[in-house]
Amino acid sequence: MERDTRGKIEETQRFMLMLWAIFLIILYVCSFLVEYHFPGQEEDVVAGEKILTDLQKVFFFALMGMGFLIDLVNMRYDKNKAYVFLIWSLVLGGFSSGIGAMQYHVIFQIMGGG
Repeated sequence: MERDTRGKIEETQRFMLMLWAIFLIILYVCSFLVEYHFPGQEEDVVAGEKILTDLQKVFFFALMGMGFLIDLVNMRYDKNKAYVFLIWSLVLGGFSSGIGAMQYHVIFQIMGGG
């Protein structure tokens, strides 16, 4: 019985890790798309840019929430691993806009756009 429970917990943890990675990828893709469609800083906010930035906010908080849930499961096995994913979520999610913009510019340069 306990072995079956442990297997279910590990399966749930793998599923949460996959969701965490997907949320992070979507966050970076949104950042890339903002820079692709709306390069540079504009004074007027375009509707498409507003939608993409709102999506970034939603997926950032989804990433933070999933990181917290993963940490809760990890703390059950090892108390020393407390809040590791929450910190990673904060760091990687916080830098997503800048890194997404840099990825766009690097790809733009490699493709011969400038």
